[in-house]
Amino acid sequence: MLRILSFIFVFCSAILFSQENAIPHLSSDEGRIQILNHSLEVNVVGSVSDVRLYQTFKVEDAKSAYYLFPIGLETSLYELMVYYPDKIFSLDARNMDNIRKQVVAENKKRKKITLMHSTEAHFVRLNLPDLPIDEEIKVVVKYMQNLSVEAEQKSMELPSFISNKYENQPEEFSFRINIISPTPIYDSEVGNYKVEKKKVSSKYQVFNYKGKTSDQPISLSYHSRGEKADAGMLVYEDKGCRYILGVVEPPKVIKPEEIAPREYVFVMDVSGSMQGFPIETSKELVKRILNDLGPEEKFNILFFAGGSDFLSNESVYATEENKSIAINTINRQKGTGKTQLSEALQKVYQYKPDKEFNRVVVLVTDGILLEDRTLYLNLKNNLKDAQYFTFGIGYDVDRRTIQQLANTMGTEPVLITEQPQAEEQLDHFFNLIRTPLLRHIEVQSRELNLQETYPNQFKGFLSSQSSSFVSKECSGMRDPKLILTGINGEENYREEFRLSNEENNEDLFILKYLWAREKIDFLLQEEERCGQRCIKDGKYRNQIIRLGEEMNIATPYTSFIEENYNNNNGSKGRKTSLYENPVNKITFQNDFDSDFDRIPNTLDECPFDRGTSDRRGCPKTKEEKIAQEITRQLEGIEFDFDSYEIKSEFYEKLNIAAEIINNQQKQKYIVEGHTDAAGTPEYNLNLSVNRAKAVVNYLKKKGVDVNQLKIVGKGDSELRHPECRPQEVCDDQKNFENRRVIFKLMD
Repeated sequence: MLRILSFIFVFCSAILFSQENAIPHLSSDEGRIQILNHSLEVNVVGSVSDVRLYQTFKVEDAKSAYYLFPIGLETSLYELMVYYPDKIFSLDARNMDNIRKQVVAENKKRKKITLMHSTEAHFVRLNLPDLPIDEEIKVVVKYMQNLSVEAEQKSMELPSFISNKYENQPEEFSFRINIISPTPIYDSEVGNYKVEKKKVSSKYQVFNYKGKTSDQPISLSYHSRGEKADAGMLVYEDKGCRYILGVVEPPKVIKPEEIAPREYVFVMDVSGSMQGFPIETSKELVKRILNDLGPEEKFNILFFAGGSDFLSNESVYATEENKSIAINTINRQKGTGKTQLSEALQKVYQYKPDKEFNRVVVLVTDGILLEDRTLYLNLKNNLKDAQYFTFGIGYDVDRRTIQQLANTMGTEPVLITEQPQAEEQLDHFFNLIRTPLLRHIEVQSRELNLQETYPNQFKGFLSSQSSSFVSKECSGMRDPKLILTGINGEENYREEFRLSNEENNEDLFILKYLWAREKIDFLLQEEERCGQRCIKDGKYRNQIIRLGEEMNIATPYTSFIEENYNNNNGSKGRKTSLYENPVNKITFQNDFDSDFDRIPNTLDECPFDRGTSDRRGCPKTKEEKIAQEITRQLEGIEFDFDSYEIKSEFYEKLNIAAEIINNQQKQKYIVEGHTDAAGTPEYNLNLSVNRAKAVVNYLKKKGVDVNQLKIVGKGDSELRHPECRPQEVCDDQKNFENRRVIFKLMD
């Protein structure tokens, strides 16, 4: 679920263009743009929305224009069409390999067709040549947008869609928002506009607006949680197939008596690769959960590396004494040795939970494992006894292993590779697993084939967040039943749903795209798991391409291409060949961003790992992250004015830094000393060298090979706070922070 897991893969890089331009809009390098008509239709279905924008323009004194759709973390374009009186211009998803092959074939005929990737990371673009004179052009934009889900509240904000490039505002603006929910809707509200609200049913509400105001964003919020846990389904039928969305919602307030006693089993990686912030964050997670347990609940901890040992032979009650013993043991873990998980998990499987307890097994690891082929099969065979979660953390997390473990477990993983992400993700994970209302939620049917259900091998977990699945089935069976089952301690949950033969609701059209997106994510994961053999034979790629072209959505193998057709009374007529113009330029444009780093896959050299634009979409190396972590450990080390003596309260930080360096014996570092702005440059240079030497000498006593370290003094030439020159203008804290020692990778 690479695109659905946005709340797990949180990455808030800044958009480098203004809000005015970060909306779908028509633009021209010359001339004047007038917007004549403007309307919007939005169908909110579960936690996604189907947004349909209709606009009419007149462009004067310009020969050409272009329409831009912004690439976003939460949006997925599936239609962009512009209508001239005689032509239709469209962005169509095409198989990139076929386009490449055809270009080669055409150029063998002495054509000079150029194939390129768009260099614009923030937009897909539809060029509009030969604008009709004194004629209107019509634009239709359709896309899927994820809702923001925080606690029980679902919300969405749409921009005004009125660009500052337009000379005017439309005389009238109208929109309609339909909320269609599998479970009852509560407290629904649309902001910034005076709307007419209609309640069709407890699960279907409509908001209408018509007026002159059009320059305000549209905000929507609602929740679908009542006093008790609830479940529901929505169905869309198309070409003999059903697309089914199932949702299980927790109650608005989770009461302690609704949760069976909890038993947490922590499988905690303490191997050498976990040193530094990974193991420190792991300790904090386990300690936070232990402190949340009551004395009638249980826990155990299995520390594993090359070997594995339980804290206790069996789970113990969470008394203050037992928690204190556990926390003291956790604090002593240092991180050494290799990592063998299969042996550790076998020890978990060997003792079964008490039936009245909800057992939650939390695997905390960087995923760099020495494994055998039975790992996933054995895990799958033991899922009924407990709910499993993966907390992936490390400088170089093996994302594929973590993802595969999570797929087998039927839960979403956390992936943390840098310290700044750790606290937010820890908070989220803690809140997710601390209220296990239902585990091992399954969807079953005697009549229907549910093989096309995603997340694959759906094993839902109901906590403070809802649990959902989407399925496609084409049996043609009328009036079938679906059954949801789950477990809460000794209690079994079961609910039946009949998929009735009511008239199909076109407002649920987006379920088809939601299912397609989920399936593509699953196929991409399977292709990556399988490796080069499946990449070469196209086992998964061909299915992805078929879905991309059929649904008109970008994927790693399909990209938007500019096409144009004759306008046949508002429908696409004869298509103009891409190869008709012997010097045509064909541009791949892609809004598919697997890793949520705002760099589309067509431009991303590391499409599954979050990176930065200056690294062409690739992340920092493991070595860079470790150097950054060593520096972070030293950040709190403060030197007194005109001193290079290390205070005893900072020894523990240096001890952690020494452990990390000792585990990276092939890596060499620059140890760089700095001062504040007091004193002469010559004096400060000498002082900065002495500070770096003091750190190196301490590390040497802790077993670090000094050949890995090169001492460099910077004096006051690179102040952390350059405004503190002279130092008298700043407070003590900023001057302390200028007196520092940092680590850098040696080239």
